[in-house]
Amino acid sequence: MIQNENNGKKATIYDVAAAAGVSKSLVSLVLRGDASVSDARREAVQAAIQKLNYRPSRNAQNLASNKSKTVGVIITEYENLSYVSVLAGLREIFDEVDYQVLISDLHTNPNLHGDAVDTLVSMDVEALVFIVEPATLNTKGLTIPSIMIGERETSVQGADVVFSDDRHGTDLVIEHLVKLGHKNIAHLSGLGGIARNRRASFVSLMKERNLKPLVFGESKETNQLGGYLGAKELLASKQPFTAIYAANDYIAAGAVSALNEVGLRVPEDISVVGYDNAPVSREYALRLTSVDDMGIEIGRKAAKLLLKHIESGQPTKSKQILIEPTLVVRKSTARKK
Repeated sequence: MIQNENNGKKATIYDVAAAAGVSKSLVSLVLRGDASVSDARREAVQAAIQKLNYRPSRNAQNLASNKSKTVGVIITEYENLSYVSVLAGLREIFDEVDYQVLISDLHTNPNLHGDAVDTLVSMDVEALVFIVEPATLNTKGLTIPSIMIGERETSVQGADVVFSDDRHGTDLVIEHLVKLGHKNIAHLSGLGGIARNRRASFVSLMKERNLKPLVFGESKETNQLGGYLGAKELLASKQPFTAIYAANDYIAAGAVSALNEVGLRVPEDISVVGYDNAPVSREYALRLTSVDDMGIEIGRKAAKLLLKHIESGQPTKSKQILIEPTLVVRKSTARKK
């Protein structure tokens, strides 16, 4: 905490007014950048702010406007950073209107009642963003605007949905691998609606090409451990494969570890493709070919929708916005030998 240099207490707007020899209202005008304040008084206030190390109270400003100017975002876990691009898009738009973004995960504290939704709502957030399966959350009776990122197994009543076209993204992966000469392509899947959508797309698109769809890891978590275990399941099946398409980049990273353990090199022996273009895909040692789900654009679209709902103050019909993904080719895929 930055403290008042005179008495060790946090400086208030009244301290600034007294030090500058002006009224509290005039300090407020200076903080808002009001052009009607004279240069002399503005300089006096700014000098007092600097001397006292004063920081304006956001809570006080929000109370005055009767708005919290905060939005809550709920994620599955902090380890899986697939949400980072979406968050960047959200922040880009909300920063322009001076909104804060608060993040919570599915972790529950036994000393507190309720879940992430209850916690964020109790903090008077003006809207919620769900980058998570909402089935276990208390979403009943939500009265604030909500939006879901991605097609999930369950939904939040009244929430908008912004999502990447998983079928098109999967088609990009298969087309890329087929052009490299791969026909025996295995898919590593996992739990949740997004993994389910990509799995269904893979099966359908492989059959359209008269190729056998190999699917493993359906019951696994969609993280590196799940990918590692799914790849072990694939290896144990003795099914021939020359390429792996993973439901996300973290599953792909776990699969690479499992392949390395048995002496299979990526991409010399096995080509690997992930999904989401998450930070892990860009790591130097991995350099993973991945589908960019356009998370930044998804975040931007979601933020703009929420701001419209917040400004209107009226319930509107739920919207679904589909974003087309692209394929980012790196070093984890190569022509079949």
